[in-house]
Amino acid sequence: MSRRRTPTSADCRRALWLLGVAPPLDHDGVLRAWRGRVAQAHPDRHVGDERREQAAATLTRALNEARETLDWWIEQDLDWPSARGGVREVRFDEPEPWPERAPAEEVAPVCSVTGLRRGDRVRLRPYDGDVLVVEGTEVDQRDRSVWVRLVDQPQPVRSDRVRLAAFSCPACGACAGPAVDEPTIRPCPDCLIDLRRLEQRPDEAARIRRAIEARARAGESLAESIGDGRLADRARERRRWARRLAPAGPDDLQAALLSAFSSAWERWGERPAADS
Repeated sequence: MSRRRTPTSADCRRALWLLGVAPPLDHDGVLRAWRGRVAQAHPDRHVGDERREQAAATLTRALNEARETLDWWIEQDLDWPSARGGVREVRFDEPEPWPERAPAEEVAPVCSVTGLRRGDRVRLRPYDGDVLVVEGTEVDQRDRSVWVRLVDQPQPVRSDRVRLAAFSCPACGACAGPAVDEPTIRPCPDCLIDLRRLEQRPDEAARIRRAIEARARAGESLAESIGDGRLADRARERRRWARRLAPAGPDDLQAALLSAFSSAWERWGERPAADS
């Protein structure tokens, strides 16, 4: 198949998520999963409604690319990537990389509990102090509590004392100050939780739509309070978008939400984190 670039482990993980499958699997398993997803989201089901056709077309393209990626992965007999984005085990039959080509930059894994990853900007409770940068997260095996390591800070901090700062969510418009020249554009933790729920329970689409509208409304108020018109405009646009989806049927609503979450993931989840 023709590709602009060779699929990476991040591409494979995203493809597995989009098709709702887990490795190991074969071509038949990929085909069955793809047919099930496309049957729900195909643009032909939305003829006459330009907005729904566009959302369904976006999702269908993503599903087609996911199928191609997994088929290619199986054909190459590559090791499946770990669920948390760990480094794949080295295979002795793999060729050495071309010396003139720089190695691909690693994508920092996302903590499944906090939604944080290396490079995120945060504040500590009471959330009005200096902006700090996340170095990583770790789990205390004794009580399963999650701790966040911060750049230039000697000790890790419990995750319940950490909150994202200087960011805006492209899916729901939620945001946080302080106002900065270049706020981070990344899905908020609530959207990361909702996309997992939407995959597991499609019948929650209506509740998730209402939650997105509520978060957008709160984001608009917060952005106005810190005087950032750009964040306020983004939150206002997401609130209007969520409101327009209110009359949509269950399948249309799920397709539109998955499309929004997929776009948010593409903008952040596969992009290398900022240098600490």
